[in-house]
Amino acid sequence: MATVMAVMATLAAALSQSACSGPSGQFYVVHNQVPSAGCVIPAGDSGLYQGEGVLDVRVPTTSDAAYLLFPLLRNDLPAEGEGGVEPNRIALAGFEVDVAFVDGNAAAGDFFSGLAADPATQALVRYQSAWSGSVAPAGGMTTAITGIIPAALAQRLRDANILADGSTLRVDARVRAFGDKLGGRIKSDPFTYPIRICDGCLINRVTACPASAPILKGGVCNPGQDSAVDCCTQGGDLICPATSAP
Repeated sequence: MATVMAVMATLAAALSQSACSGPSGQFYVVHNQVPSAGCVIPAGDSGLYQGEGVLDVRVPTTSDAAYLLFPLLRNDLPAEGEGGVEPNRIALAGFEVDVAFVDGNAAAGDFFSGLAADPATQALVRYQSAWSGSVAPAGGMTTAITGIIPAALAQRLRDANILADGSTLRVDARVRAFGDKLGGRIKSDPFTYPIRICDGCLINRVTACPASAPILKGGVCNPGQDSAVDCCTQGGDLICPATSAP
């Protein structure tokens, strides 16, 4: 596992060095889209957006990401194709993510410093994730999804009991999209998204499984982020959102 993390960190660094930034303000993240029911992400900028997030590390996750971002990407490079191949269309390849500790107790600060300093764990706070799609020039916009807090990072925080006393910490996730156009690789302007991290603050209630209805489901795409959730226990396991009786 440590070897895999080290390889991911090295790959992320290589990608960071090889991806060339264009002029500022021409390829960027507009904001973080708010998904609707069924985890449907709005296609344009007419939907709601969210300026900061909340992550509850006590809520289990079944994916690789404990917190998901839904960036709306915009390409303001000029259109130059004139009916042929468009050289300024950006073919997306993925995202670079850097997670930085901002505020919290001393134990939380030491925790993140230790992760960043250890080559075996650097990939938990600095990594890249793959994504496909394209963004047309001249104001074209495309929505995407990327994890910005790995599930393994949330689990380490939970197991360390750093926030078990009810305190919270804040991190900034610095996100950059990267891809290719006809002239080579391009990287977006950095987008900084603040996240408050807690241990149990989004859990509305915990009962034995199955729980009585109605049940709060948490985030529409990820139960441990941004919205209250009801949980239940079964065989010593915490299940969120709670299961309900038929």
